[in-house]
Amino acid sequence: MSEPKRVLHVVGGMNRGGAETMIMNIYRAIDRNVLQFDFITHREDVCDYDEEIRQLGGRIFYVPSIGASSPWTFVKTLTKTIKQTGPYQAVHAHTDFQTGFSALAAKLAGVKIRICHSHNTAWKQSPSRVDHLMLKGFRQLIFAFSTKLVACGEDAGVFLFGQKRMHDGRVDILPNGIDLNLFFQLEPEAKVKMKKDLHLHERKLIIGHIGRFHEQKNHVFFIELAQTLKKQGVSFQLVLIGDGPLRAVVESYAEKAGLMEDIVFTGVVSEVPQYMKAFDVFVMPSLFEGLPLVLVEAQASGLPCVISDHITKEVDLGCGLVKRKSLQDSAHEWMKAILEAYHADPPLQETIISQLGLRGFDVKQNITRVMNVYGL
Repeated sequence: MSEPKRVLHVVGGMNRGGAETMIMNIYRAIDRNVLQFDFITHREDVCDYDEEIRQLGGRIFYVPSIGASSPWTFVKTLTKTIKQTGPYQAVHAHTDFQTGFSALAAKLAGVKIRICHSHNTAWKQSPSRVDHLMLKGFRQLIFAFSTKLVACGEDAGVFLFGQKRMHDGRVDILPNGIDLNLFFQLEPEAKVKMKKDLHLHERKLIIGHIGRFHEQKNHVFFIELAQTLKKQGVSFQLVLIGDGPLRAVVESYAEKAGLMEDIVFTGVVSEVPQYMKAFDVFVMPSLFEGLPLVLVEAQASGLPCVISDHITKEVDLGCGLVKRKSLQDSAHEWMKAILEAYHADPPLQETIISQLGLRGFDVKQNITRVMNVYGL
């Protein structure tokens, strides 16, 4: 048997973020006798998916980020690493506006397929004029050295590659597919047991959120929401899954507000589908997003979702589960929307499966698209 082709993914680090989870969903679903993945990471510490990657036959190589070295040092080091560890069928960069540097390194190393992938709809909450000029320069680098442009959704494609390239067919949309079998709805009795198994209160309204503790995710909003729920006498638990630089800040706010008994900080968990099945409502007040994989997972679980209107409309997968709210609305208005969503009739599981499949979010159906991106 011949050796499998290899694709090199360039990532910040393989922790449980949306882009990283998307890559792992594809990695688990492909025929690894035909195609294997390797990874360039900018983190020297152990990341959540590292062990599984090695078990699946992948390799992980450390290259310091542009911020930790310099653009030229990064390109030179990455070029050398690609030459030493290849050959590669493709190099697939997931670091948004920095992807052009990876494409340049891949070209210098002789890789024919060089993919720049957009996973977001914004860079910063309030970008300056200098930021816009930098993004323009980054785009030119991407266009000069990539051979394929890929985005998780239309808005993400417009952000990184511009309206013209998005609308003239030069950007491939690759939906963030998931294994639907992991997220099927539970019967009410099983849901109660799942809550108990995860040490959540069986009779309280469980409001869930999964996301890195970063400014983009707007975790501070949850403190005001929890205070409002408590004042109104709602029996609830707010479950915040994830970790990140702002976790200690948010925990401090919660403690000062007397909410530590009402808010559960789990840290990073591997049982995301189980938690999804235990939640009653999923809430996401992000300041900006691409097409969040976690909202695809929530809808696959049959969860009603109350989300900010800063998140792309594309994330509504036609299951009747998504309600959008303005971040200008009060916490009281968000509370009303959450309670209305909780009491609404859920869609049939067959409807969810059909809608996600039609939109390309079933990872098993999506593998043909992935192989086409890699020229296989």
